[in-house]
Amino acid sequence: MNKSTLGIILLAFLFSPVFLSFSYATLLENIPLDNWVYPVLDELYSQGLFPSLHKDVKPYTREEIAALVLDINLKQRDGGLKLTDSQLWMVSKLNQEFRYELEELYYTDQTDENKPDVLRYGTSPVAYFNLSEKDSSYGRLQAKFDLGIQFNRRFVLKDRVVIDNQAEKERSYQAREWKKDLAGTFDIAYANVDAGYFTLLLGRDRLRWGPSSRDVLLLSDQIPPFDMIKAEGKIGSFKLVWFATALDQIYIHPFWQDLNNEEGFWAKRYLSGHRLNFKIKAGIEMGLSEMVLYGGENRNFEPYYLIPILPYYGEQYNRDIDDNILWSLDLSVTWFRNKEIYLELLVDDFQYDFKSEPQQTGYQIGLNHTDPFGFKRSYFNIEYTKINNWVYGQNKPWNVYAFDGRGIGSTLGPDADQWSLGLTYHWTKDIDLCISEEYRRKGEGRIDAPQTGAVPDLKKFPSGVVEYANRLKFTVTYQPSARLKLDITGEYDRIRNLNNQSGKKDNTLVFWTQLSLSLWKERKF
Repeated sequence: MNKSTLGIILLAFLFSPVFLSFSYATLLENIPLDNWVYPVLDELYSQGLFPSLHKDVKPYTREEIAALVLDINLKQRDGGLKLTDSQLWMVSKLNQEFRYELEELYYTDQTDENKPDVLRYGTSPVAYFNLSEKDSSYGRLQAKFDLGIQFNRRFVLKDRVVIDNQAEKERSYQAREWKKDLAGTFDIAYANVDAGYFTLLLGRDRLRWGPSSRDVLLLSDQIPPFDMIKAEGKIGSFKLVWFATALDQIYIHPFWQDLNNEEGFWAKRYLSGHRLNFKIKAGIEMGLSEMVLYGGENRNFEPYYLIPILPYYGEQYNRDIDDNILWSLDLSVTWFRNKEIYLELLVDDFQYDFKSEPQQTGYQIGLNHTDPFGFKRSYFNIEYTKINNWVYGQNKPWNVYAFDGRGIGSTLGPDADQWSLGLTYHWTKDIDLCISEEYRRKGEGRIDAPQTGAVPDLKKFPSGVVEYANRLKFTVTYQPSARLKLDITGEYDRIRNLNNQSGKKDNTLVFWTQLSLSLWKERKF
């Protein structure tokens, strides 16, 4: 064991008595998107257990989920709801995770203005051990240190620092090496205020919009977190979300667009987005989202892109500015017993004349099915995603739909499609078995491919030399409580025409384990 790994272990465990955290604490705290509860919530949602949840707008707050779990508990107590074995097992772990919130929601007088302030703090170490011919490191260790302070259930401060001895393996980090392979970053740091009809967040966190639990097309969490201002309000069946952030600056070479030998410049970049989500208990959820990425050498935040209810496309057209605007329309239907059908349609720079360029679109359709063909305690997912060429790109390099060199949308990228299937079997209360298969085709198109004018209408999809990839994965999960989770995984990857190079192949067999702990404490003052 090297010194950096040992250092993380000492930090994670020796300091646990001091910084033991409810890593995801207080009612107003957002549940981090890497928390184990999200797959559980997605599965229970497809079974109709959370009829009022706006599932496709993440992250959720702890109060939001605790209130739904409390509703299930009360219905069970009164005999109005009977859960299956697997549902009981999942709900019991949710009760462990949210026990303090459940207690407060159940016993506290909601009209009491003198609610206690809450401090929750701690660490969540994660240990990885892998066996692969392409990776000789064998082990990796993360330590996540959390601190959350809530004042009178109206205002919360939240910080989380992650220390990692192999941070280069994490796609969603912005971190430089400190010393001896160690790297660290504050990946969560925000203040969240409950203003009555809406909440206002100022700080750093991740966002995810869309119905799929695997990948989404418009706004993914597989990138570094945004430093942003975000507002979220809910009225009846509607939820409105808006945010604005400054992205990374990029250097524009002096030879770009025949600038000759003039000096290059650093282009500023900004991203704004808003989403209107509609949810009714009858089993329909629909979301309409619009995103704009803009910037330039001397450009600053545009006031009209900071108005939550102003359509960006019309404002861009009226001002005759060429910014990168994308739309997404998604739908989730849970009308049918133990089934969820969902889809997402992505449109990048809609061509209103229908002839200047091909429409740059992508779509995703999927099905979640509990107990398929009478196979009890099982959960099945099938999904197809297709993203056409030129999607996410733009003729100005600073308007490319990327952050820190990584696509903000789907991890699949443009000029690609993918089939995926997954089956989870809840063998016992503590053990799950999961098998999944992915088949992907990837053409030569890339997000940052140069676009000097109208893009051509390529007839072949995917374009050029196509990379073909298969991934077969089997996982055994042991989770006796909300605090402990162990995953043991075997994966086989097979790729033909690797990196779009004809005839180049790659086959990889990997085994790894992941052990996650959640150590926390709470203090009221």
